[in-house]
Amino acid sequence: MFLWIILPYIIFFNGLIFGSCIFSSISVFARALAFSGIYLFLLYFIFGMAATGIQKRFPGAGDMFRRIAVLLPMFYVMNAISFSGLIYLYKELPLLPCTPKPGMFLWAILYACLMSTIITFLNEGVANWEAWKSSLTETERMKNVYQRSKLLCLREQINPHFLFNCFNTLSGLIQEDQSKAEAFLDEMTKVHRYILRSSDQFLVSLEMEMKFANSYLFLAEERFGEAIQTTIQIEKDALEKQLPPLSMQVILENIIHNNALSKTDPLKIHITSTDHNHLAITNTIHKKNITVNIEDDGFENLVKKYEILNAEQILIHEEEGERSLLLPLFDKKESTL
Repeated sequence: MFLWIILPYIIFFNGLIFGSCIFSSISVFARALAFSGIYLFLLYFIFGMAATGIQKRFPGAGDMFRRIAVLLPMFYVMNAISFSGLIYLYKELPLLPCTPKPGMFLWAILYACLMSTIITFLNEGVANWEAWKSSLTETERMKNVYQRSKLLCLREQINPHFLFNCFNTLSGLIQEDQSKAEAFLDEMTKVHRYILRSSDQFLVSLEMEMKFANSYLFLAEERFGEAIQTTIQIEKDALEKQLPPLSMQVILENIIHNNALSKTDPLKIHITSTDHNHLAITNTIHKKNITVNIEDDGFENLVKKYEILNAEQILIHEEEGERSLLLPLFDKKESTL
């Protein structure tokens, strides 16, 4: 853009200062063009550095008019100083056989200021156009991620292994203890009702998610007995926070499937609210003797949900014998995408 503008800029500026003298010969015109081009290139390089500094200070797209309000007065002062120096050089050094026309100094400065204004608005326009195109690309990418997220949610809802294990456990309880079987069926119904109702929501309250987690853990503890031990400590204020639905299902399934379960050395899961803005899920690590390849699409899907919501990253910290996961929570006002 600079190269397209600078040639007519230089020709008109020299014509304004020297009149028809500048066009008296090709040699004079070429010398004026070369000297002015070098001078203006260096000048606008300095202008560009100044503009970059202002851009870093006010980087947001909504700061465009603030940037312009700072840049233009600065450029006007720089133009006045710089073009005064250029005219002085033309007068004092025998660069050209032409002499500057008297009374054209202010017109030259006004012309330079006008061109700086045009270039500034063009730069801002191009920058905002590029940002707009990038945002469209990012929006399209996030739509694709969201559609894949919904497909993965549907697959999680009808997980055949989970259903088979639940029915298998229920069948055993019916024969052993009907009251326990009724309680198990009640919690199983709560789990599947929540899965069906929450699939189309972006965020749900932590209170609802923890009710689901309690039911889910009840089913797991009935199935595995004393091999799983859980403790939950969540402050009342944190329950009003929000998070993507079925986050706990993904995390708890990941913990249970990736650890060996034993009554002599139980898997311990501790869920707690940290600072009202995060949920911490800590579990002991019990490595399996036989490695089983388990697809972790559910956890990948959860991470992408947080990307869609422009949230903090899910943090995972692992040390000897223990793994901690820090899940960001949202305020209610953040529930609309």
